Amino acid sequence: MRRPALVPLLMMAAAGWTSPAPARQPAAEAEPSLQSDTVPPEDEEGPIVTPADQVESERAFGLFPIGARQAIERGYDLPPPLGASGMYIHNVQNMDSRNLAVTVARGVDPPEDADLIDVPFVTTRKLESHTSNSEFKADLWVLPFLNVFAGVGKVRGHIDIDVDIDLDAFAPPPICRPAKPCGHVDLPFRGTVDNTTVTVGAIAAYGGRDWFAALAVAKTLSVSEKDRSNIETTNIGLRAGPRLRFSPDVILFPYAGVNYFDLDATVSGVVRSGPVLPGDDTVNLRYRIDLSSSRPWSVINGFNLALGRRLSLQAEYDWGEGSDRLVLTATYRP
Repeated sequence: MRRPALVPLLMMAAAGWTSPAPARQPAAEAEPSLQSDTVPPEDEEGPIVTPADQVESERAFGLFPIGARQAIERGYDLPPPLGASGMYIHNVQNMDSRNLAVTVARGVDPPEDADLIDVPFVTTRKLESHTSNSEFKADLWVLPFLNVFAGVGKVRGHIDIDVDIDLDAFAPPPICRPAKPCGHVDLPFRGTVDNTTVTVGAIAAYGGRDWFAALAVAKTLSVSEKDRSNIETTNIGLRAGPRLRFSPDVILFPYAGVNYFDLDATVSGVVRSGPVLPGDDTVNLRYRIDLSSSRPWSVINGFNLALGRRLSLQAEYDWGEGSDRLVLTATYRP
């Protein structure tokens, strides 16, 4: 009886995953042997792996993955342990706000050292982030079923925020009075994102000759410069699908699944209105606000195309209520 091949699978970072290229042929089961010249019995289901082949494979793997010898002797096929990936991720996310703190002044910017407090007459409306992330990632199969990875990248984009200010509460009589109310002003502004990111994560993967499944977890940290946005993301994805072999060198892994993508950002800065008060005075607002994903769950659809053992290409689209994410990846395993 053939044991399932351990298909090489996911490489997630920040927002996406790539699968290392699989071996050309899944190995058949062979009884463990201490004699290198012992030939295992024929397997009518497919090609067999001799002990000599196993030794050569183990030399190629070196120390990792731990337990490679036992996995090979049991008939599992393992990919090269090291991988390098280039990724592009574009993400649009609706967000919720919390801890809005402001200070407001007429005609001039509030000082940088001004105390920011919760002001009831200032509320938020639209909250939406648009970011693009380019990343280089390295991964290692530590165990036959466990991959760890780390990456560095650059994320750029913006966070759009609309603030509503009740001018009558901000400038009470005699400036604004019941007989001549000032009303409300909608004050849109944009927080710039231009940060360096660091990502770490791990993947647990398993599969058979015709299917695969994997659970991936990744954490990305990004600390901004002054007057820009700090961003932190948590990404947990479950993917599964068939394994379609078109030739010994070409295997397609279409998949579907669910993903949890939580984005937290802190935005701060100064925004100025036009002339909205009597005397053509402006409203100048210094702010700080914490934002998080309003609906972090999404549905995953994508595919990974393996071209031999060493090269794979991947494309994925995640859709959720209030979010859209596109992931493109190329992975090489030396």
